Amino acid sequence: MKHKIKIIYSKYYYDEIIKSMVMIAEKNLKKNNFEYDLVGVPGSFEIPYEVIRSIKEDSVDNKIKISSFKNKEKKEIRDNIVQMAKLSQLNINNQCIYSGFLVLGCVIKGKTINHEAISTSIFTNLQKISIENLMPIGNGIFNANSLKEAEEKYSKCTLQAIGVINNFLK
Repeated sequence: MKHKIKIIYSKYYYDEIIKSMVMIAEKNLKKNNFEYDLVGVPGSFEIPYEVIRSIKEDSVDNKIKISSFKNKEKKEIRDNIVQMAKLSQLNINNQCIYSGFLVLGCVIKGKTINHEAISTSIFTNLQKISIENLMPIGNGIFNANSLKEAEEKYSKCTLQAIGVINNFLK
C-alpha cells in the first residue's frame, strides 16, 4: 500500500524559507515513494487545527451520506445515529485518508515572549493530536532567534521531520 501524507505549511510568514522547506519535503517524499497533498494555512499557529480537521473530515466515512430520519425504519435510524457518532469523534484515524502528516513552519523571536507561547501551544497540540489519534506527525516547525538563524536551520529541521515520517511509515 502506498502511503499518502498531507503536508501542511505556514503560508504567510517567511515566504522564502517556507518555499524551500516545501521543495525539500516534496523532493524527499517523491524519492521515498509517498503520495502527498499540500495545503497552506495562514501561520504556524493554525497548523494543529488543520491536522485535526483533516483527521476528522478527510476520511472514508465522510463519503457516506447521512440521510433524514423521515420515513425510515428503526434499524436505519439507529444505523444513521451510529454513523453520526463515528463522524463526531476525533479518533477515527483508521479511516483517515492520510497515513501521516508533515508540518512545516517557522516561529522567529520578536520583541516580546509571544513566540514562546505560540510555540508551546503548537507543539503541545501536535503531540496531543498525534498520540490521541495514533497518527505520525513529522514536526518541521522550528524556532529561531533571527531570520539569519532560521535560514541556517530550516533544511535540517525539514529533513528531521521527513525522517519521522519515514521511520513510522516505511
